[in-house]
Amino acid sequence: MSGFPLAPTESLGHDEFTSLVVSLPRPVCVYDDRRRLVLTNPALADLVGYRLDEFDRVDLAGLMHPSDAPRWFGLVGGVLDTGTAQAGYARVRHKNGNWLWAHGVASTFTSADGRFVVLVWQDRTDEIWDNPRLLDTAEVASLDAVRSRAVIEQAKGALMLVYSVSADAAFDLLTWRSQQTNTKIRVIAEQLVLAFGDEIHTPTSFRDRFDALLLTAHQRRRR
Repeated sequence: MSGFPLAPTESLGHDEFTSLVVSLPRPVCVYDDRRRLVLTNPALADLVGYRLDEFDRVDLAGLMHPSDAPRWFGLVGGVLDTGTAQAGYARVRHKNGNWLWAHGVASTFTSADGRFVVLVWQDRTDEIWDNPRLLDTAEVASLDAVRSRAVIEQAKGALMLVYSVSADAAFDLLTWRSQQTNTKIRVIAEQLVLAFGDEIHTPTSFRDRFDALLLTAHQRRRR
C-alpha cells in the first residue's frame, strides 16, 4: 500500500518538510500526533475546486460527508497507534456542490520536528460509479483496521497493568519491540495478548481484591 512517497527520516526540518508537501502533485493533508490538521497542499485545493487563496478559509472537516468523517478521524488515530498505513474511501463535497468519492492512503512520517500522519488523496468517483463493489472491499479493510486497533489496545492494557505505566509508555514498549524484531506492532500485540491469557496466572488473592474493586467502582470518586 503506497502512501507518502518518501521513507521516514530524521533529517527533514519544518521548512523542508513543508516545502516537500506543498510541492507534491497529488492532494495531501498532514495531521500531527494529536490528530490536528497542520498542513495541506495546492493539489488538495484543486481536488475540491477551490483557488488557493479561498482554500485557507475552508473548513476541511466540513467538506467530508457526515457519515464518513468519524471513520476517517478514527483512521488517523489508528495509523498513529499501529504505525501501519491504512486506506479507504470517503465522500468529499466539491465547491460546485457535487460529492466526490475520494480514496485516501494514510501513513506515518517522522521528520526532525516530530511524527505526522500524511493523507494522500485521489479522486476515484468515476471508478466507484463503474464498480460500486470497490466500496465493499474498502469496508472490509476498515473492519480489519478496527480489529487491529482493538488488539493493540488490549496489549497496551496488559502492559499498563503489569508495569504500572501510562498508555503512551505502553505503546512505546510495543513500538520498541516492533522495531527491535522487525515485526508489525499488530502481530506483537496479538501474540502478547494470546500469551498473557495462556501463561500469566494471577494469584487468587489478586483476583479477590480486583473483584472488590469491580463491585465498588460505582461508589469511588477521583481524588
